[in-house]
Amino acid sequence: MLPNFNQIFPALPNHSKVWLYLADRKLDSTETFFVEEKIGLFVQNWTAHNKQLRAEGTLLFNQYIILAVDEQVEGASGCSIDSSVRMVKSLSQELGVDFFNRMNVLGFVNNEWKTLNYFNATNEGLIYLNPLVQNLGELRGNWVMNLVTA
Repeated sequence: MLPNFNQIFPALPNHSKVWLYLADRKLDSTETFFVEEKIGLFVQNWTAHNKQLRAEGTLLFNQYIILAVDEQVEGASGCSIDSSVRMVKSLSQELGVDFFNRMNVLGFVNNEWKTLNYFNATNEGLIYLNPLVQNLGELRGNWVMNLVTA
């Protein structure tokens, strides 16, 4: 059964900006705990111009980092976005995974989520997570997509 993302980050509104980082492999349970802890600490202390951001973050499928900020409360600045990228890069280095290969997508194949190269994911009807969502409303309603080939 496919997950429903309607309730992800329930304290944040649909207009909240999201950033997605897909690891090139699933993390084991120790790595998952480590990443979840780092994300929790990061969003607790995430600021822009010394103002606390209203932010949440999580790791899904032992592979997908999601960060979200309600920019109507306080906008994420270039420096604050850079700090989130540094945090994810640090995780990449510490764990030996790549969170920055934008050609990877997470597809639902044979009843499990698998990392696929976007250009090789050509099975019509393939269910995958859309890496191009921009805000929480899109993630909640349009993250799960069906591949349609011409």
